[in-house]
Amino acid sequence: MKSLKELTKSLLKVGLFGFGGGIGMLAILRAECVKKKKFITDDDLCDAVAMGQMLPGPFITNYCEYIGYHLFGLTAVTQIFKGIAAVMTSIILWASYDMGRVLIKDIKGIIVFTFALILFLVKFDPILTVLICGGLRIALDNIKTASRCLLAIPLLIFDGKKALDLAGVFLKIGAIIFGGGYGAIPFIKNEVCNIRHWVTTKQFLDGMALGQITPGPVAITATFVGFKVMGIPGAIIATVSIFLPSFLMLMLLIKIYRKVGNNKYVISFFGGIKSAVVAILLSTGIFFITINWLNIPYGIFGAVALFILLFKRIEPIFLILSGAIFSLIIG
Repeated sequence: MKSLKELTKSLLKVGLFGFGGGIGMLAILRAECVKKKKFITDDDLCDAVAMGQMLPGPFITNYCEYIGYHLFGLTAVTQIFKGIAAVMTSIILWASYDMGRVLIKDIKGIIVFTFALILFLVKFDPILTVLICGGLRIALDNIKTASRCLLAIPLLIFDGKKALDLAGVFLKIGAIIFGGGYGAIPFIKNEVCNIRHWVTTKQFLDGMALGQITPGPVAITATFVGFKVMGIPGAIIATVSIFLPSFLMLMLLIKIYRKVGNNKYVISFFGGIKSAVVAILLSTGIFFITINWLNIPYGIFGAVALFILLFKRIEPIFLILSGAIFSLIIG
C-alpha cells in the first residue's frame, strides 16, 4: 500500500545513496520508485523528468516533488509546510536578534525599538510606525529641539488603509522596505492579511515557505500573493511592483546621499528606522509563535531550531529541509 511515510523513506534512500549527479540519481530513483516499490510507472517518471527539466533548481528535486504531488496531491505539501513554518518562526526570531545586535548600539536605539515593538504588537499601522520611529530618533538625538521634531511627526501621517489595487499595495511596500526581505514580511502580511484579507495567515505562511524553497529573495512572497489574487498576471504585477521602487530610487539616492550623508538629522532618522526594523522582525516572530509553536512537537522542534541558529553556524536552508523531513516523520 502506498503511503506518504513509505515514499519519504524511499526518497531519503535516494538522497543518501544517490551519487553520480542528476543522471546517477535518476537511475536510483527509477530503481527504487518504479521497479522496487512500484509507486509510479515509467510513463509517470517520464512526465516528472519532462516537467522537472523546465523548472529552476536541481532536476532530481523537481522529479521527487512531482512524484509526491502525483501520488498524494497537496496532502504531502501541506504536511511539509507544518515543519517549514515552525522553522520559519525560528528564522525570523533569529534574524531579529542578529540584526538587533548590529543595528541597535545605544540606549536611544533601545528606546525606539521598545516603542516600535509595542506599536507592532498592538497592530498599529507598520508604515506609520517606521516613519514615526525615524522622527522619534531625530528628537532623541537632538533633545534641545525635540519639541520641534515632535511637531513635525504628524506631517508624516497619511491614510495607510486607503483602498489600493494590487500594484499600488506592492509599490508602497517596495518603497518603504528596510532591512532586506525579512523586513518586508510584516508589511506584506499587514496589507494582504489584516487590511485587505486577500489571503489567510496560513496561506501567507505557505507563501513564505515557498519563497524559502525557491530561488530568489524572501520578498518574492509578493509573487505568491499576487498569484492568489489575480493568477499569473497578478503574480507579475506584484513581483514587478515590489522591486521597481527600490530600483528607481537607488539611482537617485546614491547621488543625494553623497551630499547629505553626514547630516546629523539624516543619520538620526536612519538610526530610528534601524531600531524599528528589529522590532518588526521580533513582533512578527512572536506572532508566528502563537501559530506555529502551539503544537508541542513542532514547538519543541522550533525552539531547538532557534537554539541552533543562535549558537551554531548553520545555513537556515538546512533547517528548513529538516523541518520538512520532521513533518513527514511526525505526521
